[in-house]
Amino acid sequence: MFQSLIGGAGGYLLIWIIIFLYKKIKNVEAMGLGDAKLLSGLGFIFGFKSIFIILFMGSILGLIYSIPKLFVGKSSLKTAVPFGPFLIISSVIYYFYFIV
Repeated sequence: MFQSLIGGAGGYLLIWIIIFLYKKIKNVEAMGLGDAKLLSGLGFIFGFKSIFIILFMGSILGLIYSIPKLFVGKSSLKTAVPFGPFLIISSVIYYFYFIV
């Protein structure tokens, strides 16, 4: 239960820190707090150790999705990419790879 509480708080705090630092450095909002709430919920479900793996896998999946669109010219570096679906897909991968 303690792992779950720390995972939920850590997931929210991790995304919040990313949002805060990016806003301070670039003066642009990069992500919404919905991603923080989603990672917080995933941290509550899977525990503290999972949030770093899920965040890393979600980032890799986002890159796999975005890079071909950049090369084809369908998007630019300023195009918004929803991060929530990649967090959900990576949590499903985490569940089947690490838990089941």
